[in-house]
Amino acid sequence: MIYPQAYQSSDDLFRAQAALMRWVSECGFNYYFHKGDIGHRIFNGGYKFKPSEVFFSWLRGDELVAFAIMCPNWEIFDLQVAPAWLYSDLHSQALRFCEREMLNLAGRHKLTLKQLLLEVGETDRAYADFVLQHGYQYSKTCVSVTRHDLAELPDKPLPAGFRFHDATIADAAKMADVHNHSFSAKWDAESYAAVFTAPHMEREIVVLAPDGRFAAYVNVWHDDVNRSLLFEPVGTHSDFRRRGLASALMTYAMRRMQGEWGIECAYVCHEPLAANAASGPLYASLGFVKLHDFAEYAKPVS
Repeated sequence: MIYPQAYQSSDDLFRAQAALMRWVSECGFNYYFHKGDIGHRIFNGGYKFKPSEVFFSWLRGDELVAFAIMCPNWEIFDLQVAPAWLYSDLHSQALRFCEREMLNLAGRHKLTLKQLLLEVGETDRAYADFVLQHGYQYSKTCVSVTRHDLAELPDKPLPAGFRFHDATIADAAKMADVHNHSFSAKWDAESYAAVFTAPHMEREIVVLAPDGRFAAYVNVWHDDVNRSLLFEPVGTHSDFRRRGLASALMTYAMRRMQGEWGIECAYVCHEPLAANAASGPLYASLGFVKLHDFAEYAKPVS
């Protein structure tokens, strides 16, 4: 029996990132997500929780064989298991632990969970069969994974007066503002500074408007084993949309990271067209090509 261990320090994060890059090099992204997703989901998606509440790892000696990230505010959890242990008894035990821990965590934070969700690659029949056996049922397509091979990057200049800028901790208030006006309003300078200074953060690049505000931003994460870059998230301030800022920023970041990090491909995920009509066409216009979809599988909470 291998027991789960709660997050203790940044060493746990770095161990999971190193393991995930190896697993992806063996099996690709059909089951696994990108190294950059780990810290983003712990410290950004889980910003209301302590890392020790949402991240758990399973070790066999010094070898990491699985890790999990709980996101009870979205009713979802991520469980990543080493290739040699996929669909094993350990995988089943870890899945049941995650289910119990999601309910425990929700109870401690007075959250109501109507269901538990897992994301399954729609071409991954083995994993789909595994979660069906554990009481989950297909719910809906939730996200598309797209890839750019960097062979041809379009020319996407910024409008006059705008410029690129590498964000720093001194920009916390402006970063909170552009995040709040791109998606849901949940950040202030202090809370976003805590995310920005967490051990997971690699780089946030922004478009600086002529009036000094941050008009668009991307968080970029690189996998130096698989020579890949992940954009997560990509946002444009509501006052600056339809000016080509996100296109220019992503193109700039790909060219720059190709030179600085030697990346060979870039990934970005987006919601289905019915949920977000802008994202898919934007990324397609830059040369991103769809790889596959992920679907949500749901298990009711009784």
